[in-house]
Amino acid sequence: MKPKKPPPAPRLKIADYSSDPAMLGEALALLAAAAYGVAGVSIVHAKPQARGDNGVFLSIVVTAVCAWVLWLITSTAAWILLLSGSGGTAVLIFACAGLCANVLGRRSMYRVTEVAGAVNAGLLRRLVPVFALPCAFVVLGQTPGPQLLVGGAFVLAGVLSYFRPSKTPLGGWVALGTLSAFAYAMAYTLRGLGLLYLPDAALGIAIGASVAAVWVAFATMLRQGRSRGWRHITTDRTPAHWITAIALSAGQALQFFALSHTSVAAVSVLGALDVLFAALLIHWRPTQEKVALSRLMLAMFLAMVGTVLLLSP
Repeated sequence: MKPKKPPPAPRLKIADYSSDPAMLGEALALLAAAAYGVAGVSIVHAKPQARGDNGVFLSIVVTAVCAWVLWLITSTAAWILLLSGSGGTAVLIFACAGLCANVLGRRSMYRVTEVAGAVNAGLLRRLVPVFALPCAFVVLGQTPGPQLLVGGAFVLAGVLSYFRPSKTPLGGWVALGTLSAFAYAMAYTLRGLGLLYLPDAALGIAIGASVAAVWVAFATMLRQGRSRGWRHITTDRTPAHWITAIALSAGQALQFFALSHTSVAAVSVLGALDVLFAALLIHWRPTQEKVALSRLMLAMFLAMVGTVLLLSP
């Protein structure tokens, strides 16, 4: 009688992200946060090499190109919808959202990051969902409930806890960063309004970024002259500028795909980790920015709790 073969040893199971959409969405959101952290630090490193706008126009153009490619891959709206009455209204709203996000929001974010550093700029971006409350009330007629108000208070407390009075005086960059957060909040609100008329997020981003790129080009050439203005927005093409542009576009695309696999709350909370990624990159490749790690951890905890309250159903 032949002895029985021993049962095979259990094999180590590797997580199958494709069978768990939520896990895949969270992984994509984490990658998006890392991309935004890279973008923030690369803005700082690119500034000494800048001879023009430090690659702002380049980043807008790259975002537009990536968004159009993304739309071609994931298109949910036919061209015929753009020719309808609701399609025209949506295009106008998406254009306004693009101007808010890319002309006001992104350019202000660049300037704040150059002056104050990636971590400070990233923390001020945590104010976006707070400003989204009044924007949604004015534009969409959505009245915030007690939970939303408490969530906004937590986020605000987190940001203020990091920027409390210290030996380093706060400059005008705080106001500029607050303006950037408000502009992004208005952009997201307008984009939400546009999606009511034409439910295609990738198309909305593509239209907005394209309009913003044209606006920046013509406004700069009108202000500085055609040749000088064109040089100002196209001269900065170093590897650091390309890294920033690609990282910002990648972060936006990764968040887009993450939202199709997991909740808005999960994407937003994990997206807030871009500040921690920026702090790690600063430790690895130092800049002039000084990071108060203990205050940063407290600020991030409060901001993430507030974000969960803001975005929970």
